[in-house]
Amino acid sequence: MLGHQSPQGDFFRPDHALRGHVGEGSFYGLLAEKGQVWFRDEDFAGLCREDFGRPSVPPSQLSVALLLQAHDSVSDEEAIARSAYDLRWKVALGLELDEKLCAKSTLQRFRAQLVLHEATGQIFDRGVEACRAAGLLRRTTLSAAIDTTPILGRGAVRDTYNLVSDGIRHVVDEVCQLKGWAREEIVEAEGLSRHFAASFKGSLEVDWSDAAERRAVVGQLVADARVTLALTTRALRGYAKDAAPTQALREAQRLLAQLLAQDVDEEPEDGGGPPVRRGTPKDRIVSTTDPEMRHGRKSQSKGFEGYKAAIVAETESGVILATAVRAGNVHDREGAAALVAEAAERSGQELEEVLGDTAYGDRETRESIEALGAEVVAKAPPGTRKGMFDRTDFRVDPRRVVARCPAGKRSIRSKALSGNDPGWKYVFSRKDCRPCPLREKCTKSRAAARVLQITEKTEALWRLRKQQKTKRFRKRYRKRVVVEHRIGRLVQLGVRQAKYFGTAKTDRSGEVSPCWRSMGCW
Repeated sequence: MLGHQSPQGDFFRPDHALRGHVGEGSFYGLLAEKGQVWFRDEDFAGLCREDFGRPSVPPSQLSVALLLQAHDSVSDEEAIARSAYDLRWKVALGLELDEKLCAKSTLQRFRAQLVLHEATGQIFDRGVEACRAAGLLRRTTLSAAIDTTPILGRGAVRDTYNLVSDGIRHVVDEVCQLKGWAREEIVEAEGLSRHFAASFKGSLEVDWSDAAERRAVVGQLVADARVTLALTTRALRGYAKDAAPTQALREAQRLLAQLLAQDVDEEPEDGGGPPVRRGTPKDRIVSTTDPEMRHGRKSQSKGFEGYKAAIVAETESGVILATAVRAGNVHDREGAAALVAEAAERSGQELEEVLGDTAYGDRETRESIEALGAEVVAKAPPGTRKGMFDRTDFRVDPRRVVARCPAGKRSIRSKALSGNDPGWKYVFSRKDCRPCPLREKCTKSRAAARVLQITEKTEALWRLRKQQKTKRFRKRYRKRVVVEHRIGRLVQLGVRQAKYFGTAKTDRSGEVSPCWRSMGCW
């Protein structure tokens, strides 16, 4: 049954008698004053049965506890401990001096229910409503800034050898769980004991600097994986494909097969044993404990393993209006229009402009956001490599359909381009290009001459690059720093490190919602 917190309170309770000791204007004092206003128990009625069981811990108190936990960056166990001994938490939660909020499992179960019922949005919405009531969203139009930040995944990142070995071990464990078999006997019978040692690579006597020996290890891994998959087939006989007890095993089976496919070339061209594949596939799984983690890059020099959080903030107040967590390898611009639309709907304002860095400056992203009725203020992607000639260094005569290069040479022929991006292609002479002293700044091709291609899209980007050099653009673009400040604050609150496995829990349970989504409002 749904538990309720008394709105009357007690004059001698810490939230009344001792609020001044923790500060009326502090974060804890603010939650003591507004917690029951922002989080109403009846809003969470869908999480409890009305006709069964004892009254639950009031959801309003549990919601406040989640905010306190994010603010102080503590574990579930420490959060419950602080509700027992920390006067600031008692004031914020409205607890008696000798009272503890609940058991750790109760807080964990409440968070899980929020995720399963997709109810975390309620807490986010309450935070935005509170900001609106405080006068932080005064404008009728919305100026929004968008950016992303990496979240380091919680799963253990493995190399190919340990990754496949972990997959084998996971499948064997699920087989034994389903069938009730003794794991030690199965491992011994199938010859898989090496995968259950303290360290798979440590159990092998291999010269890892020898390519042939490394390749032999890969061959053994593939053989063991095939034995394990055959074991899975035997264990699943007699079960329907959709049988609930088999789903964990089927998922482990799919994961092992995917690990083999992504990292091992089982049919190499040289006819030798299977080697580790060269290169990194885009969606390569990097962890068996959290298969949704991906290898991502925030810059050319900085990589990470985990997720990427996208954030939309109002530029005047800094209120965070929308967030999303995606795989680490997803480009910043993906889903930008949908996230901005969500922010506008939540704020109740008419979307006027969206500010973003170069990741949001390409034509496709601009068009998707402009379709919402907003102007995009973002730098266009660079057209050429640094130090190379670009469109502005060429003079084009559209009437004669001729282009002249920085060295003064004319194009020798032109070709009309049709399709979705019409325009013209101008080709210069090899005789002019090869001996040209400016060649190194014009083209990197050793054999071919310079080709200049000008289309409707490239012309639009050229105009944008010209526009972004103006004082007016720089003044407007400077407002984008607000979202960077919000991200900096979230990093202080611990957003950079995931506390849970999987995109859904990282998004809705800890790193994004409900806690730091609302925290970003203050």
